[in-house]
Amino acid sequence: MDIYVESLDGRGAIPRNCESLQFEEPWQGRAFGMALALAEAKAYQWEDFRQSLIGTIGTWDKSHAPDDETWNYYQQWLAAFEKLALERGLVSAEELDRRTEEFLHRTREEVI
Repeated sequence: MDIYVESLDGRGAIPRNCESLQFEEPWQGRAFGMALALAEAKAYQWEDFRQSLIGTIGTWDKSHAPDDETWNYYQQWLAAFEKLALERGLVSAEELDRRTEEFLHRTREEVI
């Protein structure tokens, strides 16, 4: 995992607290774990995810003020992960929408 975590810097750097990863919500840790697991399973190269995250953050930065308080690192992480998963055909847009609705309405049967 360290090779993946250490490859992100600047605004793309993973939030930490005393060198430990910092998640404010359970979904953030899940999104982080899924992105890492799929890279380790060779569904995509980590560099592909990193570039997706850089692009997602760049797009957000272009449309928001630098001090915009709505910034959330893991929302950008999730958007980059969803984009890459869709581009690689790992999930369909319909499946992603369905699972998102299930999560939001707490109707999804959790495995973990």
